[in-house]
Amino acid sequence: MNLNGNRVTWLGHGTWLWETSDGKRILVDPWLDGNPSCPEHLKKPGRVDTVLVTHGHGDHVGDIAAGAAGAEAVVAIFETATLLGGQGVENVIGMNKGGTITVPGATVTMVNAVHSGGMSHEGGFLEAGDPAGFVIRFADGLCVYQAGDTDVMMDMQLIGEIDRPDVAVLPIGDVYTMGPSRAAHAVRLLGVKQVFCGHWGTFPVLVGRPAELQELVGPGVEVANLQPGESA
Repeated sequence: MNLNGNRVTWLGHGTWLWETSDGKRILVDPWLDGNPSCPEHLKKPGRVDTVLVTHGHGDHVGDIAAGAAGAEAVVAIFETATLLGGQGVENVIGMNKGGTITVPGATVTMVNAVHSGGMSHEGGFLEAGDPAGFVIRFADGLCVYQAGDTDVMMDMQLIGEIDRPDVAVLPIGDVYTMGPSRAAHAVRLLGVKQVFCGHWGTFPVLVGRPAELQELVGPGVEVANLQPGESA
């Protein structure tokens, strides 16, 4: 993988930690202590400058209080951000799809995702706005499409045309997101040549695997086969 001197660690499931070439740390979808695939030594990720939240489901925001501690910016769609702020999370920034903001180490654009939303509350769910993804452009120019939880969608073609991401982070587990066969179409629409896979293997139902996606997209695309805790 050519990440321009940046580094990414998969903390398991949908949780990713980016360490930029200029020393900033960006945590995506913090689910740490309750995440059965997160290695023990990474359940306390240390200093984080920015937290990006794609949607309010517990397996993406379940450890927001710990993950966001000390962060200069916690970014989420407006409704989710409002709920997080009401829970005492500091430095929350609400935004919406199509918007771009600057955070420590990057600019981020919120884009569409095809999934469901909601946050757990007293045994039920609260409406928490639409799910989203992020296009992250680091200071050195690397552009990453962090899809969050989604199915393939034609918006990915627009993301490819407008943002021209160098790398995509896609869910492939199936059942709750797209699986490898549909993710292969996402790769084609985005036009990316480097892919990281998430949201697989955490539970038996999440059956998709990176090797399946690699076989479908062929040798012209590099699909990383990271295991939880590994970095690239």
